[in-house]
Amino acid sequence: MVGRFGRETRSLVVPDGWRAWHDDECATLMGPREVGALQISAAFKDSEVVDDLREFAAAHLEAGAKPQPTEAGDFMGFEIAFSDEERFWRHWYLRNGRQLLFVTYNCGLESRGVEDGPVGAALASLAARGHDVA
Repeated sequence: MVGRFGRETRSLVVPDGWRAWHDDECATLMGPREVGALQISAAFKDSEVVDDLREFAAAHLEAGAKPQPTEAGDFMGFEIAFSDEERFWRHWYLRNGRQLLFVTYNCGLESRGVEDGPVGAALASLAARGHDVA
């Protein structure tokens, strides 16, 4: 693993060989073979995020996605996985204090599972920082 990467309110450890960058919308991490992309965006509420996570995933949940409870470092929430004709997707809806994270990973169907190790390690290293920590 390389060093920590993030913003004032969150960070994670970038897996060895992976690239990480920020743009206006989110943070993106990509492995050396560019199999898939892990992206993280954040939203903040005036009060603690509690049951709000399901609101953000409503369309997928109504379509039959089965949420699985999960923890990712300092964050907790749930994950869903699904695929279309070409891509496999994982979505994490995570919270800590006032901060909500929407994390996605997608890759081609043929590459499903190839980067599970580094993606899992990066998410396990998620740390909440600053005044938004519960």
